[in-house]
Amino acid sequence: MKTATNAHFQDIAYGAMLAGQDLGITVRVDNTTTETDIEGQVTKIENMISAGVDAVILTANDSNGVSGAVNAAHDAGIPFVTADTEITNVWGDDVKEYMPNFVGEDYEELAYELAFDVCEHMGGKGNMVVLRGIDGASSSQQRTAGIKRAIAEHPDMTIVEEQSANYDQDTAVDTMADIIQAHPQIDGVICCNDLMAMGAVTALEESGLTVGGEDGVVVSGLDGNIIALQSIQEGKMYSTIYDWSLLQGYYSVMQAYDLIQGKEVPEETLTKGSIITAENVDDFLPHGEVIADWQMGKPIGDVPESIRTFIELGKSLE
Repeated sequence: MKTATNAHFQDIAYGAMLAGQDLGITVRVDNTTTETDIEGQVTKIENMISAGVDAVILTANDSNGVSGAVNAAHDAGIPFVTADTEITNVWGDDVKEYMPNFVGEDYEELAYELAFDVCEHMGGKGNMVVLRGIDGASSSQQRTAGIKRAIAEHPDMTIVEEQSANYDQDTAVDTMADIIQAHPQIDGVICCNDLMAMGAVTALEESGLTVGGEDGVVVSGLDGNIIALQSIQEGKMYSTIYDWSLLQGYYSVMQAYDLIQGKEVPEETLTKGSIITAENVDDFLPHGEVIADWQMGKPIGDVPESIRTFIELGKSLE
């Protein structure tokens, strides 16, 4: 995983552990400390290969910097599954020998769906701020493109500022504070993940601006993390969108296991998105609370029935 401090990756990891439990196999979860540690990811994978794993699944910190890890797995004859963030193809027509499959989301479409709903909620007008994630990650590039496409379809909306806050909550507080100083009239903020959205909420409130409600700044993020769900319930964040990352982790392990056994797997498996607002947040809170209570890498123990029901709901949307 990219990091253990983002509930999005906790969700993927929980799904992976659940699949391992269902299959009766061992799934080891590890992570880098930050989402910018590219060399750390490559080193961890090389260590896993040396330890004798049968397959590797990676949520890449950078789409362009982890080819060494893919090469190491290929040279060792170990299947390599790409999850969440696509890795740049440097192998040409031979790419499927190195990366046979991708499990994730059409993040541009996901972000477009969220942002379009936000724009419609705002009446199609206003001054917007966009907070990007890590610019080197394809997930951030795609999410940003989707957000900007939706805003561009509303002629009376203007992006007054667009900056990267590296998918980090604290960075988003500082970045947003600087943006507010330069652009005090802000009507909406759309962030490429929920952590940055929460950072934006903090900065707006510390600057004396109202967030949420009838007249406050509209703030939205992506991922459906528990912190966003709680903020929506409190009436601060307007929305988030859940990409069914639990299923991404689950499918990644299922397909890795098939690859180990020499079976065919889909080249691409994409989960759908579910917009979450105050109207339906209660449907997603039980899942978010389970993930928040679990420590990444630890055994998941008895799986609550709510999680099993939630998985079936996600599958039914595909």
